[in-house]
Amino acid sequence: MKFRRLRPDTWDAYNKNHEEFNGLWIFQHVPKTAGSSITAALSSHAAPYINISPDRNSPISIRKQYREMAATTSLDRDGRPMRSVSGHLWRADVDMLLERAPHARLFTFVRDPVRRVISDYRYSRTPAHAQWQEQISAYPNLDNYIEDSPAVRNKTVFFLTGERDGDAAEVIPWIMGRFDYIGLLEEMEMSHTILSRLLRLGKSKVEHRRSTEALPQNAEVPTPAQLARIRKMNDLDLALFRKVMVTHNRIREAGLFLL
Repeated sequence: MKFRRLRPDTWDAYNKNHEEFNGLWIFQHVPKTAGSSITAALSSHAAPYINISPDRNSPISIRKQYREMAATTSLDRDGRPMRSVSGHLWRADVDMLLERAPHARLFTFVRDPVRRVISDYRYSRTPAHAQWQEQISAYPNLDNYIEDSPAVRNKTVFFLTGERDGDAAEVIPWIMGRFDYIGLLEEMEMSHTILSRLLRLGKSKVEHRRSTEALPQNAEVPTPAQLARIRKMNDLDLALFRKVMVTHNRIREAGLFLL
């Protein structure tokens, strides 16, 4: 049962449908949406688990590595089917995995797009980012980043669909119908509890990990004008975020969310 069908009146059927599933779960991790917290739970409670991650020192492009690994990464470990897999996967990478495991189920997390962009900008200017020095050189300040970086405009929708443009009336229902669950960073406790039920993660707890290091080069505070520009450039991401938030709010208001 897909996320678009999740409502208070369908909660029991939705919950049962996923709790009875014993196959592969794919976590399509959009950057800067609390993925490290989720992957920690998967590795501990949804094993066998693998995170698809490129070799940053390889001469092969990162995106080509992702595509090749999606096509070749073993979905078994020691004779046991893989229970969960994650990665900064684009739609084509996920499609490749689904060709190999057509009954796999998908989940992802979304975040307020303005906050996601600022977080991405700050992270890109720390040594934790593989090309951090190149990022600083290419985008000396937040204004440059907003105007020129492809990471600013509808990045979440781009990861999930392969496109940055489109009609929200078509794009958002497609996403809601593709994914089995979409979590919300702003409702992390609730999202983690729902996900724990669906994947039978037991009593795993939310672990807030890998917060971006505060450094002089990422200390810039966005102005109201910059925030407004980011918001305007993320119409699809914002529409998706709001739609996912509505679903979670309805579940909470119906009293179906139990800690």
